[in-house]
Amino acid sequence: MKIQRALSLLSALAGIATAAPDAAMESGGKVAGKPLEVLIRELSDDKFRVREEASRKIWMIGERALTALEEIAAASDPEQAYRARDLIRKIQLHITPETDPTVIEMVERYAKATPNEKLGLFDRMQKKRAWRQILKLYASETNPELQARMQRIVERIAITAARESLLKNDPAGAREFLEMAPADAPGLLALADFHRSQGTLAAELERAKALEGPRGAAWQLALHRAAGNLAAARDAAEAAGETKISMAMSALLGNPLPWLRHNESGTNGGAIHPPYSELAIQRWQGKAMLPAALEPLLGALKTGNRAERQNAVNTLFLLGQPAAAEEAFRKDSPLDAFSYFDLLENIPAALDTLGLDAENPDYRGWVLKRIRRLAGEDNARDDEDMPMDSPELLRLANFLEKRGLHGECADAFLEPLATLAADDEENFTELLAALFGTGSGDSGQSEAAPRLARTAAVAWAGENPQRWEEVVIAAFGEEEQTVGLWDWLAELDPKADRGARLDAMLALCGMGRDPRQLRDRWLALAWKAHDTAPEEKRAGILARMEAFIRHSPDAVASLRIRDARPEAERSESSEAAIFDLTAAGRWEEAAGYYLQILEVLSKSPQDPALGLYAAAASCLRQAGRVKEAAAQDALVEKLALGHNAREIASGYAIGYDYRRASEWWARAARQSDPSSDDFELALHYLVPTLLEQRKWLEAGAISEVRAQLAASVDAGGEMALARLNLRLQADLGRALASLETDRAGAVATLANCHQMYPSDGSLADDFYPALREVGLIEEHDRWFEISWARMSAVVARFPASDNTLNTAAWLASRANRKLSEAEKFAQRALAIHPDQAAYLDTMAEIQFAMGKRAKAVEWSTRAVNFMPLDSLLRRQHERFLNGALPR
Repeated sequence: MKIQRALSLLSALAGIATAAPDAAMESGGKVAGKPLEVLIRELSDDKFRVREEASRKIWMIGERALTALEEIAAASDPEQAYRARDLIRKIQLHITPETDPTVIEMVERYAKATPNEKLGLFDRMQKKRAWRQILKLYASETNPELQARMQRIVERIAITAARESLLKNDPAGAREFLEMAPADAPGLLALADFHRSQGTLAAELERAKALEGPRGAAWQLALHRAAGNLAAARDAAEAAGETKISMAMSALLGNPLPWLRHNESGTNGGAIHPPYSELAIQRWQGKAMLPAALEPLLGALKTGNRAERQNAVNTLFLLGQPAAAEEAFRKDSPLDAFSYFDLLENIPAALDTLGLDAENPDYRGWVLKRIRRLAGEDNARDDEDMPMDSPELLRLANFLEKRGLHGECADAFLEPLATLAADDEENFTELLAALFGTGSGDSGQSEAAPRLARTAAVAWAGENPQRWEEVVIAAFGEEEQTVGLWDWLAELDPKADRGARLDAMLALCGMGRDPRQLRDRWLALAWKAHDTAPEEKRAGILARMEAFIRHSPDAVASLRIRDARPEAERSESSEAAIFDLTAAGRWEEAAGYYLQILEVLSKSPQDPALGLYAAAASCLRQAGRVKEAAAQDALVEKLALGHNAREIASGYAIGYDYRRASEWWARAARQSDPSSDDFELALHYLVPTLLEQRKWLEAGAISEVRAQLAASVDAGGEMALARLNLRLQADLGRALASLETDRAGAVATLANCHQMYPSDGSLADDFYPALREVGLIEEHDRWFEISWARMSAVVARFPASDNTLNTAAWLASRANRKLSEAEKFAQRALAIHPDQAAYLDTMAEIQFAMGKRAKAVEWSTRAVNFMPLDSLLRRQHERFLNGALPR
């Protein structure tokens, strides 16, 4: 940072608060009847007892005695001078006769300690909450390197101490602590935000105008950031030498060019590919991207260095040039490229990437070749000791199952898997676990094929109990609890064979689709067992049901389990529990939970958790307790001190208070360190709000900043689609902002946005609603028809692909076109996967587009129920409740 620590600056800017006189002090500077001058003389008395008593009484006087003590600190009498210096040090360090002796001991040790020992003493003093002593010692530290190491710690301490004072209704004390903080950008921002919350910001701004030079500019910068005056903050940051803050303010105002021109690395410190910034600047300026400009990147695609090739691929995606990157992407990262094309519904390219004929794919031959290699003695293995063919097999199995090609999947896999089981049982069970989604390697539920795994497992296990044990371990892990749940299902339905129990476990754990809604049937059996069981056995049954809910979230079911427990045993301490309560609309209980936690924290030494105050406010407001909510809002405003805006925004979002959440995300963007993850995350959450407010230029600008930040991240090929989406947001915002001044150029940019991925559902999120907002109805309908035709063709090829059906329905719902057909597609998707939250949300969006608000809310409630932690679904729910119906 270019603003150096300087306590003198803080004194000049805001004034040091004067400490209140000690209660033992009488008017006229007397203690216990003796004037101060008499006590000063007694510091050199012949009698030790008198000297000691004088020292004690002067110590009780405190800061009022400092002037007199300083006058004799260099006195000729060594005893008097020594005692005076000792008292000055104690008083300046706010050590009183009541101070903890261990704190006094640590303070006394500090002067002669080594740098590392001083850091250790700081840590111990923090545990004692010796805030004043830490801040005073920091102020007196003369070692610049040690000061730099302490700086962030001291900043946090000053804010913590100030918040404690504010909670005690002691704003003067809070201000004093903040004025002792380092006078860098975060420290000054905390003090400036204190003035904002105390209503003195305008006065401070007037005073700051008289201050000249970088230091004055630094204080003005802090005040303008606290006030939300982005233009003034930008100019003040430039004057203060805070270039990165100035660039960030420019971007928030809608101009990303300063950021693009001067930033050479992202928040993680990674280097940005040299051509990126220059080409991004050209795009923002509306200049055509000539082929020659891409030559350095195209050349890098042919280099022998894989890292350079991958960097070039990522850069081309961020620049909206996927066609130029895709061939190299397929060669270097075939599995990631396969998933990329699959998500874009470009099935021919996806199959071709895996070496399959797109028109007549030989799935069986392809699988057999790789299964044989798995069983071979010369099989190569990757870094995780996972057979190299396994990831490819998993991707194809997942693809076939997801697309509803169950016959093709069985034909391709079952016989080769049976052969593998006979030849190499260990390799078979490893692959089986990966197909279930529980094995090692790069699999997981997103790449699993549990239906195929179930069929292969049942065929292999037959009536062999030992093999069934292996199947259960492969599918669900080998924890003792798993075996207990498996055995419990046999108790719930003694007539169910092992295959039926396996189906039940898969459904209860949310592994794969559940078109027969087995989960509901088995939960009903569990509740029947609970209701008829003796009292002493009910807790165990609830614990087993809870184990399933942990694997497959369901707010209503989770709360039913909680409610069935005795009140004293109900656990509401987990994040999931509070999200369940809010998902179910049980606002009184949610508010009570937060208030209870805040009450406990108020009696503990823990720092105030501002997100909890915001969450309490949002839940109280939902419960109709508006005055109490306002009181929590006031605490948030008072305690924020320019920090924790991200946490506060998240707290408000818990209670669907997205208006306040958005305001705090905006604060986080302007108040965070532009080099921090908080800044990048704030930009991410700010974009939807800006688009809703039709602030196209600002949305495009900060998306451009986010794209450049992504350019410094070596994320690998799996992030290709996310990078392309950043380009879409940046170009969409820029094009809509320039529509009135350059209609032809704007429409051309929007056409390119559509062309980048016409069949991906994420295009529909913002693209079509924004086009309708600005009146581009003709273009909107033409581009939608292209997308709809492509999606309809994919649906015709894969009529049982629930995800494809949902994508087509989502596309239509956001375009507000073909809603009847979209509803039928959504119904088909939900018939295959009834509790899939994204599909339920799509149905809600369709109902909303039809003008059926109540139906939209009903479907959205179900969506949130099955993914209560998902912030996007919760934001959708609030929109269905209160937002304007689509036009």
